[in-house]
Amino acid sequence: MTGFRKALLVLALLLSAPVTAMADDGYDLWLRYGKVEARWLAPYRAANTVVVTGASSPVLDAARDELARGLTGLLGRPPSFASTPDAAADGAVLIGTPKSSPAIAALHLDLTAAGDEGYVIRSVTVAGHRATVIASNSDAGVLYGAFAYLRLLQTRQPLTGLAIADAPKTKLRLFNHWDNLNRTSERGYSG
Repeated sequence: MTGFRKALLVLALLLSAPVTAMADDGYDLWLRYGKVEARWLAPYRAANTVVVTGASSPVLDAARDELARGLTGLLGRPPSFASTPDAAADGAVLIGTPKSSPAIAALHLDLTAAGDEGYVIRSVTVAGHRATVIASNSDAGVLYGAFAYLRLLQTRQPLTGLAIADAPKTKLRLFNHWDNLNRTSERGYSG
């Protein structure tokens, strides 16, 4: 058998072998919640012992569910949930608005700069215990704040002394997936 035929046979065998590659399809975009490294696991778990929610709404439930999904992936275990902060433990994460959560209303946070869809993420003390609050004037702002909080964990930021306030600069939030990062466009079908 000639060298060319041997190479052709090897190529045919390789092409007919089953492919078991585990490629990332990109579906999750920035929502990949891979477990954090060992050095971050203990402090992150200590800062996220329970997620405290108030009243329910579709958007607040989405924020709660995304925190559950994100914290489960990042910390390797699902968080517990409560409707009031535990007076005996550190690490509560309070989410909501002053209208939806009595615990957040009791903090008397200044949310004026947050506007309608902005949020604050703050390290606070509740009943003498360390906690983190994700608060907004609206349910949508709470959802944006939940994503921002998960981004802190994804980028391995310290969770102590948080004093984050963010409000949208424009009325409409939009991510245009058609445009490239170099500001060129590939419209393809744009009917």
